[in-house]
Amino acid sequence: MLLVRTETRKERVMAKIEKDRAENSRQMRSGDGSFIAAECHLEGDFKFSGPLTVAGSLKGRIKSDGMVIIETQGMIEGIIDAAIVIVHGKLNGSVLATDSMEIWTGSNVRGSVHARSIRVDEGSLLTADLTISEVLPEQRLDLSSDTASPDQESPQQSLAPQRSSSPLPGSNLARRLAAMNENQ
Repeated sequence: MLLVRTETRKERVMAKIEKDRAENSRQMRSGDGSFIAAECHLEGDFKFSGPLTVAGSLKGRIKSDGMVIIETQGMIEGIIDAAIVIVHGKLNGSVLATDSMEIWTGSNVRGSVHARSIRVDEGSLLTADLTISEVLPEQRLDLSSDTASPDQESPQQSLAPQRSSSPLPGSNLARRLAAMNENQ
């Protein structure tokens, strides 16, 4: 009897993430990729190929087919559309991580996050609408348009999930609100 083990979808996705990380790491060691130094403060729309490391600050829309790393002293304010996002510093805005996102100890992330997988270390701050799903939103960041500025929300820019303002039925918050309404 021959037993054949097939890979699960999760194992295939994780293997691809590890392969992409290894490729991005190789590119960074070889000098490929981009680096924004601590003294740099940039604003606008940016499109990168390969890994991007931010030690300074960026404000605007960022699209990368590789990894975006925000160093401890780095800050990004805006929208990120990348394969892998790793935060050691500060991030305020929307993130679409097509593979994974990592939020390390001491980092601060605010806004909305859509990722296939996420890792949040103890001692980090995450205040965001969080969507973890293998299904990516149909709307992706489009930097081919010059009409929208980072301060204006356009349909392509908004990666935030659409949700109702009422709490989930049966949740602790819904029960507390119901109890408060009964007491009034």
